[in-house]
Amino acid sequence: MTRHNKHKSAGTRLRSLYLWHRWIGLLSAAFVILLSLTGLALNHTEELALDSTHVQSPALLDWYGIRAPTEITAFSAGAVTVSAIGSRVYADSMQVANIEQPLIGAVHISDLIILATTDKLLLLTDDGELVEEMGAAAGIPAGIQAIGVTSDGRLVISTANGYRTTDSELLAWQEIAQADAHWSGPVTPDPALVTALQTSYLGNGLPVERIMLDLHSGRILGPWGVYLMDGAAIVFLLLACSGIWLWGKRRASARAHRRRAGTQTHEKHHSAESTTASQRQQHEQSQQ
Repeated sequence: MTRHNKHKSAGTRLRSLYLWHRWIGLLSAAFVILLSLTGLALNHTEELALDSTHVQSPALLDWYGIRAPTEITAFSAGAVTVSAIGSRVYADSMQVANIEQPLIGAVHISDLIILATTDKLLLLTDDGELVEEMGAAAGIPAGIQAIGVTSDGRLVISTANGYRTTDSELLAWQEIAQADAHWSGPVTPDPALVTALQTSYLGNGLPVERIMLDLHSGRILGPWGVYLMDGAAIVFLLLACSGIWLWGKRRASARAHRRRAGTQTHEKHHSAESTTASQRQQHEQSQQ
């Protein structure tokens, strides 16, 4: 292969590298923009209030697996609707307690709302403030199946072992053979209340900071998203190294071109001087 062909082949390879470098750089631009924007935002989390601003997009919440239970158990206690969604208990739309056992019922006696689970009673004020939780230590029998109010206004509960009633202070419990009572039964909550409960259950949604962090790291796409960002980082390193190498090759090529141009100019100048000297010598000889 001649020197000219070698030079042409090297030039073709270099141009191919330039083209590959350009197209890979263009394809990587989306990742660069994403990383730059999310990085800038995360550097100013407090100023932008990213940690206190929340997104409640149903699509995003569903993507993160944040879902409110669709099953809601509700009971009417006076003017208040007591509802259980998941392990949370609400008086109307205000969360009042967390429970471990299913909600059995709720009644309103005097100025108290009394909730029953299978193993305890919860006492609330009319404003929904939790006053007390009463369990086995307070003499509450286990295995509560229903809660109600007798015709004379006393609290009564139904257990697997019969009926129990108590005094107005809920201190002394006694077994009774029969219970002429109005038992608490489930009701269908208003659709607006269901929406409010599910919104409350989901909390404030997702903080924008969490989304920015997951976008920046790729975790928003799961484990594969992390690998995708790792691959993008490797591509960025390759682009940086190849860019420096191509820049060096271009500078070296420019220097070599200048040297060749300088040598050719010097040779032309030297040849011109030699021709002029020869012509001058011939002229002098012709005059002699």
